[in-house]
Order: sequence, then structure tokens, then C-alpha cells
Amino acid sequence: MKALPLILRDHREELWRHWVDALADAVDSDYRELVASQLGERMLRTLIDDLIGFSEAEQYQRPALLRAVEERTTADARHRLALGFAVLDAVVSIHVLRGVISDILVDALVLDELPAFADTLDQLKVVNAFLDRLVCATMIVA
Repeated sequence: MKALPLILRDHREELWRHWVDALADAVDSDYRELVASQLGERMLRTLIDDLIGFSEAEQYQRPALLRAVEERTTADARHRLALGFAVLDAVVSIHVLRGVISDILVDALVLDELPAFADTLDQLKVVNAFLDRLVCATMIVA
């Protein structure tokens, strides 16, 4: 069985498509178009790569990794704000992504790709804490 971030990496294309679809009524159409573009795909790929690195890091390495991810997230949010996008759309998109991740993990459960139940819950806590920190880093811009 694999770790959750690796499962997300393996289902990245499906995750991206579902994310774009789920944003239809949740964010401004311009922000949805951004996520639907190659830039949005790259944002998701970077997020998953960061999540993999974070989950595989030793406990003492995690604070530095998280700081770097938060700084990049804040810089990206500032850049999007300068382009006229709303911070709220960025925050909502992360929360929508969280729901889509849950849907992808249900599919992985059906395919018997998830680790044992207790391991899955522990790893899901890490994923949620990571996404919470991205939300906070994005909100700093507001």
C-alpha cells in the first residue's frame, strides 16, 4: 500500500479535472479558467510534490519545508492579487481541492490502493494540516 500523497500523484490528472469541475460554482469564472490552464495544472503538481516531500521528511525537517512552501504560497497569492484575482477565490479553491482529494481517495479505496485504516487516517491528518497551512499562507495577503 502507498502513502496518500503518492496516491494523489498517481491520480493527478483525474484530481486536476475534478478540481476544475468542482470550481464551476465556487469561484469567479476567471479564477476557474486559471486553474483549468496549464498554470493550474502546474500549481497542482507543485502542491502534490510539496506534499510528498513534506510527508516523507523527517520530523525535524518539516518546519523548514513548511516555511518554504508557505513563503511560495504567499508570494503566489500576492501575484494573483496583483493580477486582479480575489484572495477569497484562492482560499475557496484550496477548500474545494480538499473535497476533491476526498473523492479521489474514495476511488482509491474502491481500487484497494489505500493503506490500513489507521494509517490512512494519520496520513489524512497530515494532508489536512498541510492544506490548512496553505490557506493561512494565502490569507496573509488579505
